Amino acid sequence: MMNLPDRTLTITGREGFTAFIKKQLQVRFVHLQWVDYTNTVRVRVLTLRHFQSLLQLGQHLAVCRHYLSLIDTALPFTDRDPERPSGQCYLIPDFDSLRLHPGHDEQAAIFCYFGHGIPTEPDFSAISFKAPTCPRQALGQAIQCLKQFGLDSRVGFELEFGCRQTRCDTGQVKNQVHQSSGLRALESFMLPVLCSITDALESVGIPIEQFHCEGSENAYELVTGPQPPLEAVDSLTTSKETTRRVCRHQNIELTFNPSPPAINGLHMNISITGPESEILEDNFLAGILAHMKALCGFALVRPESYDRTVAGQWCTGRYVAWGTENRELVVRKRRSCLWEVRVPDAAAQMYLFLAAVLISGAAGIQNKTKLALLDCPADPALLSADDRLRYGIEDELPSSPSEAFRALLNDRLMVEHFGEELLTTYVTVQEAFNKQLENVGPKGSDARRDWLTARI
Repeated sequence: MMNLPDRTLTITGREGFTAFIKKQLQVRFVHLQWVDYTNTVRVRVLTLRHFQSLLQLGQHLAVCRHYLSLIDTALPFTDRDPERPSGQCYLIPDFDSLRLHPGHDEQAAIFCYFGHGIPTEPDFSAISFKAPTCPRQALGQAIQCLKQFGLDSRVGFELEFGCRQTRCDTGQVKNQVHQSSGLRALESFMLPVLCSITDALESVGIPIEQFHCEGSENAYELVTGPQPPLEAVDSLTTSKETTRRVCRHQNIELTFNPSPPAINGLHMNISITGPESEILEDNFLAGILAHMKALCGFALVRPESYDRTVAGQWCTGRYVAWGTENRELVVRKRRSCLWEVRVPDAAAQMYLFLAAVLISGAAGIQNKTKLALLDCPADPALLSADDRLRYGIEDELPSSPSEAFRALLNDRLMVEHFGEELLTTYVTVQEAFNKQLENVGPKGSDARRDWLTARI
């Protein structure tokens, strides 16, 4: 079994903040951001003066401990845990994530750990704390699990979204021709918008590789470049919120919804590097595939998410399988030690999902898991049962969030890494979210689509 890292984390880099502020003299506000279990980005905006005062006093901003578990403003399980509103946690800045807030040069942004208990400071430059329910810490520990085998990882994302232009005078949507990777479709109205988004992100150090028209109606894709895992998810989070802000200012209707008319996904490109990476890559992939059903508990969390698992859409397909350059499978191998994991959509809590992917791959290496699934060149749904068996393909993906959540809770590796408290709280919150979504309206209704659009 892998040696799980000590649950106590030590954060350094405070001196980097001081140097940053000396260089960026225009900064007046500091965003302390964290991402909760529903993938909502939450923030406390501090004046620079107050944040510097906290640092000088060795203090950290305290917030109620339920701020990982809210659905909008409501806590879903107070009736079962009457003491839940009491107590507090601390926002522990990860100074390595410090950057200017895109489009707002007078504001800086820092992603935070959600720490339990009072943080201790061994010396002025280091902060030690525990964060057993924090998604960011879970990912940090998963990175350390992979490093035990001499491996590092780089991650990038393909953020898909739908956009429709609205006339300010009538509120009517313009009809636009849409073609996959079409120049005419791109130049119709989105080219300058996507250029603005890219410029805003690149200006704060987020690498954007490309953008283009996607295959669904009015759908587009923005691709981030490879970065270390934590940095990559931070960049994804900032990219998503920046895209939303720029589109809103341009009077463009934006949706990250995984359901029609645009079937939007959030594909993850992940590579491993190290002296023995090519020797270990099959074990790494085998570990991911062995835990794929549980991974869906982080990747496919809404009923609408399962519109993407219908066969024949070039999304995920229905089966647990992999193939070289095969876009109808959950994992597409791009080259040695580089894969595209095609399962998640933008509703996924990506810190937790990526953590689960890394620990699954690390477990495959630890256990020397054999890659029993063969490289599949076809859509498994179009193969006979016997032909699927020749590739080792037997398991289907879960068919609903509840099925995926059960698989997650029953996966021993996930429980060992994340802990029962994090997993049970996470699943409770996601189930309550889906119940509230169900109460808004039936799947496919305008009311439900609008409610979900505002929250993904």
